[in-house]
Amino acid sequence: MPEWKEERAFLQSLSRRSGLVLLYHGLFGSVPKDLEQGLHNVCPDALYRQLDTIGRFFRFVTIDEYCLSADRVGLATVTSDDGYRSVIEEGLPVFEALDVPAALFINRDFVCGGVFWRDKVRFLINNNLVETFEQSHGREFVRDTGQVFYHYTKDFRNNSCQVETAIDDFLADHRIQLDLQKTYVSQVEFAEHHPLLCFGSHTVSHYVLASLSPEEQARQIEENLEFLRSQSGLTVTDVLSVPFGEQQDYNRATVALAREIGHSALLLSEGRLDVSTAHAGTSLKAIGRIMPRENGFMATLIKADYKTVRSFH
Repeated sequence: MPEWKEERAFLQSLSRRSGLVLLYHGLFGSVPKDLEQGLHNVCPDALYRQLDTIGRFFRFVTIDEYCLSADRVGLATVTSDDGYRSVIEEGLPVFEALDVPAALFINRDFVCGGVFWRDKVRFLINNNLVETFEQSHGREFVRDTGQVFYHYTKDFRNNSCQVETAIDDFLADHRIQLDLQKTYVSQVEFAEHHPLLCFGSHTVSHYVLASLSPEEQARQIEENLEFLRSQSGLTVTDVLSVPFGEQQDYNRATVALAREIGHSALLLSEGRLDVSTAHAGTSLKAIGRIMPRENGFMATLIKADYKTVRSFH
């Protein structure tokens, strides 16, 4: 009881001074074996508890209502990146039970039958193939001392397209075929309208945008938004979810291109609360998100609050 009183007091305080944007990826009840290590996943039961708790102190709104609001204090919104099928198959029943709207940010490559290159990374990790990969391809990439495979493969100094090509070459050389397409929502499935769901862009291939040339970035951003807008009857937000979403993962070219192509806001993933900032020289909003873990939800909120407060001192 004392612990709940402390949590209640914290959440009441938080809802009086901040908005809250939640970021989820997998919502699997049971994570696929090839993705177990490295995938951010929250099971449906934990998702229900988290959203139910937040709903007692914040008002859930759509991503567009949230971003357009002049005062986002006390508002909360749910986002999900990458387009895993579990979000619809296992997460949507939770959203329906609690009447919580959600925005799913998808990548055209995976919706149309491809395999997420970060899941290829996870496949190598989960099948103990990293050392073998590094023996043949390790010298191709920049890495800091002690920087592990999972992290240097998404380092902005390494072109993401080249990283994926190296992994694909390795898989082909070892005659390994991945069976992960069923992990993602299909184009037919996500095109089925649901009043609680809207869809947004997460770029074509989920590459680290800062690792790409401006021309490559433009293709990633523009073609994915065009793809979404071409889907008949789909509710589409013009908010862009930046792949990986930390400061080093995008640059000035990203911001300029996103604005020029038609995006109104950027969703980041730096573990901070929404502080309603805008990029200099543009009206493009940069909105912070937090990524709840399956366990330690309150600890995640407290850490995000602390990190946000520190950023202003």
